[in-house]
Amino acid sequence: MKDVLQYVTDPKEKLFLKTLIEYIARVEKNDYSLFTNFHDGLWMKQVVQKYLGASWMSQFAYFGGYKEAQRQILGVLASYDNEPEVPICCLKLTVKTGIGKPLSHRDYLGALLGLGLERDLIGDIIVQLEGAYIVVKANIADYIACSLTQIGRYTVSEMQEVPMSAIPESMQPIKVIRTTVASLRADTVLAAGFGLSRNNCAKLIQGDKATCNGMKVSVSTPLKEGDILTLRGYGKMKLKEINGQTKKERFHICIEKYI
Repeated sequence: MKDVLQYVTDPKEKLFLKTLIEYIARVEKNDYSLFTNFHDGLWMKQVVQKYLGASWMSQFAYFGGYKEAQRQILGVLASYDNEPEVPICCLKLTVKTGIGKPLSHRDYLGALLGLGLERDLIGDIIVQLEGAYIVVKANIADYIACSLTQIGRYTVSEMQEVPMSAIPESMQPIKVIRTTVASLRADTVLAAGFGLSRNNCAKLIQGDKATCNGMKVSVSTPLKEGDILTLRGYGKMKLKEINGQTKKERFHICIEKYI
C-alpha cells in the first residue's frame, strides 16, 4: 500500500495518506482503533477514494460530532470496535458582546490559534448570538478551558463541556446572497460571495488561499451546486443554487455565506 505514495504530488494529500497507511498497519497488527486529526470530511473521502479505491470507503468511519459537521476525524477501527470511544468533545462558550459587533467564526478560530493550537486539533465552530459550540480533540479540552479567557476584546464568561447532542442542528448564521455571475469559475463565484474584484480574488487563489470541498482550486475550476468554498482571511460560503441564465447569459446564483 505504501507504493501509492509515489503517485501523490500534493504535499497535504501525501502527509495525510502516509499517516493513514501507518495507522492501517498498526490497527491490523495490534487490533485497536486509531484516529486522525481534523480535516475537511469531504476532502478526506475524496483522497481515500482517489488513491486507495472505493473499496476502502467502508473500512473507515468519520466523526465530526454532529450530522452537519464539515470538519471530521477519520477512524481506522479495530475489528471488535463497533462503538468506538471517539476522542473528540464539544465545548460550549458563553461570550456576551452586548451592543457590540457580534463575534464571527474568524474571531473564535483566531483566539484558539492564538493559544498555540494547531488547526487540525479543532473541528467545527458553530457560532451563536452569545457564544459558540466548538468541537475539538479531547486531549486539548482542559488546556482550552484553562487558557481561553477572551475572544477578541470580549471575556469568555462561561465554558463547559457538553454532549454532542447539545449542538444546534442548524449551522452558524448565514447571509444569503442572490446575484448573477458571468461564469461558474471559482474566481468569479468567490469574488461575488466576498465582494472582491476578480483580479484580487485570482491573486488569493493563486496564493493557495482558496479551497472547494477541502481541495485546492485554480481560478478556472468549475463549480456546481452544493460546493463549499473557503477563502483564507475572508471566510466560508456555499454555492447553494444555480438558477438558469439571463438573456445576456449570466448565471443566476444563490450563495450562503457563513458569518
